[in-house]
Amino acid sequence: METVKGMVVGHDQGSVWEMEPGRPTTFKLLSEQTGDSMALFEEIVPVGGGTPLHVHPSSDEIVYVINGEFTFKIGEELVKATSGACAFIPRGMPHGWRNTGNEPGKAVFVFAPAENAKFFEEMRKLQIPITSVEPATLASFCQQYGYELITFDWG
Repeated sequence: METVKGMVVGHDQGSVWEMEPGRPTTFKLLSEQTGDSMALFEEIVPVGGGTPLHVHPSSDEIVYVINGEFTFKIGEELVKATSGACAFIPRGMPHGWRNTGNEPGKAVFVFAPAENAKFFEEMRKLQIPITSVEPATLASFCQQYGYELITFDWG
């Protein structure tokens, strides 16, 4: 087994992927850098940006809101969160989130273990917005990395 090394990633370091127009995602800790124990990325999310309701079965997720206002749906619960809030989403739990504020927001996402973060790590290699990915390719990535998309309309 490969030895995992400790590291520090500077504020201006990490590969960046424009996940959607106006939604840069900076990958700070990749699964391969942590021996698959965790992955961490940060996003600047435009007003209205977010995720469909979805499930990932192999990773717990933590979302830390740095600034802005987000609405989370975790299971049946709908909760607003602002700067300093932290959400825990257990693996297998249907969830989604959206920037419901009046300005771009910023949040940090942690996947532990890193298994389901590989979906984003691999999608970033395409270097096109997720909204431009062919539906068959997106479905293939979802199947390969264990994502189940439930609905885009969960608001």
